[in-house]
Amino acid sequence: MTQLMNKQGQKPHAANATFYRVAITLPECVTTVEAGHIEIVFSELMESLATSHLRLANQRWLIEALFDFEPDRSVLMAMLDQPLGILGFDDIELEIGLLEQRDWLAENRASFPPLLIGRIWIHGSHVKRPAPAGSLPLMVEAAQAFGSGTHPTTEGCLRAIQMIAALSRSAPAKVLDMGCGSAILAMAAQKIWPLSQVTAVDNDTIAVQVASANARLNGIALQQLRCFVSAGFAGRAVRQRGPYDMILANILAGPLRRMTPELVRHLATNGWLILSGILNEQAVAVERGFNAQGLRCWAMLRSGDWKTIVMRPAAIRAMQVLWHGRRSAATGTQEE
Repeated sequence: MTQLMNKQGQKPHAANATFYRVAITLPECVTTVEAGHIEIVFSELMESLATSHLRLANQRWLIEALFDFEPDRSVLMAMLDQPLGILGFDDIELEIGLLEQRDWLAENRASFPPLLIGRIWIHGSHVKRPAPAGSLPLMVEAAQAFGSGTHPTTEGCLRAIQMIAALSRSAPAKVLDMGCGSAILAMAAQKIWPLSQVTAVDNDTIAVQVASANARLNGIALQQLRCFVSAGFAGRAVRQRGPYDMILANILAGPLRRMTPELVRHLATNGWLILSGILNEQAVAVERGFNAQGLRCWAMLRSGDWKTIVMRPAAIRAMQVLWHGRRSAATGTQEE
């Protein structure tokens, strides 16, 4: 997903930076899933640095977002109008206020401990202890808002990659991280399959700059991981480097459904497609869209309110050879 930075392209969370808090309070009748939907407006559509939703002692919901620029109230209300309208709320007050000056970088780092997902060990530069034995370390700074591995959609993709690596006989020659953000998925794929040609793509210039910097920070050479600015497959280089043996698309369900034909078109005939950024109730619709394009679901991983779907072309037959006759831990069924 797109790396979130401020509008001037400066890195957020500096000790003397100015931050704004946006908050709304919802009635106690709102469910956890519904509160999460409202939070997504801030986290995915409004370039917030951080978001949270919390049920208060009086059972009302407090939803907060942190910005490194003063957000436009009219824009925020326009974005919130539809999800609040669906819930039947048209009189919710929006709070926008300036936060006190604090060393947010130090505080953010303190709340960003290292994270071990399978063999992938994600840590910031503030972590001094050595990586766990047998792990594949990736350094991603706490100041980078999305793509630090803490979101369930990122974790789902990382687990899916490692599940495939554990069971598959051959490494994917070409890997695409579509909507790469910080490029954590692209870097993880490169660490797992060092000989693979990995491509990271985002439609945000700053995100691609951050992705390239992260690759260098983790000792990944340019020829091993190339980063491009492109709106989907519009960039010629993105199209020419395919077809891809593995495509990672950790974006929202709506864009995934719109991109379905292109994602399938650029997937190799024996490829893997890992889809995430999908709420549980959206998974069936997303899966059916790809079924209609000739793909079938191989596994579906759930993490809280989110699902990660692993798909393959339906024409693949020799699954028992590919999987060494092993059973899928994710599906609990023997593949044909």
